Amino acid sequence: MRECKKCRVEILDDSSICPLCSSVLEVAGEHPQCAGYPDVKAVSRKLGFVVRLYSFVAIVTETVLIILNYLFFSGIWWSAISGISILYCFITLNYSLQKNKGYKTVIVVQVVGAVLLMIAADYIVGYRGWSVNYVLPGAILLLEATIAILMIVNASNWQSYMLMQILTVLVSCACVLLWKFRVIKDPILTFLALAVSLCMLLGTLIFGERKAKTELKRRFHV
Repeated sequence: MRECKKCRVEILDDSSICPLCSSVLEVAGEHPQCAGYPDVKAVSRKLGFVVRLYSFVAIVTETVLIILNYLFFSGIWWSAISGISILYCFITLNYSLQKNKGYKTVIVVQVVGAVLLMIAADYIVGYRGWSVNYVLPGAILLLEATIAILMIVNASNWQSYMLMQILTVLVSCACVLLWKFRVIKDPILTFLALAVSLCMLLGTLIFGERKAKTELKRRFHV
């Protein structure tokens, strides 16, 4: 192994010239000032410790809340809501912080988890339908706004968000079916979400032209 005294890096192959500054390399000795590879395992261990610490605190906290809810029961098991919220935070901490998860997947998982949390809370406090009438289509609109912002920020690779757009269209259509089966009573936000998702996807297909077609072929092999 050789090292460059100027750049302070170690060269793993048998090169005699530094690929960065073209200086002559020297045989590596015990020089701590030279940069090495970062300790990736140390970062993983820290994240693992944070997750375990949160799990311990969460279990103790939820146990105390369940006991308090049982002792001072007032007709609502509000401890179930706190438990679901703690579980959602655990999923966020354990899943979203993993480096091998793409941010698109993380965004979708977070939105889906939040919607399920609201639906569960609606059922626990006495189902009134606000979770499916307003939260569900509202989450679709929020996801559409997020996609639009990401497409603007990442303009050079905007076509990569088409799959998320198709997903929002499918979920919006599912919400219309829920309205047909009278699960959703107030369809205003539902139809608004469907209209916005369709318009965004249609605009992407029309103005995207070749890039949009290439992305569809790459995703669906059509």
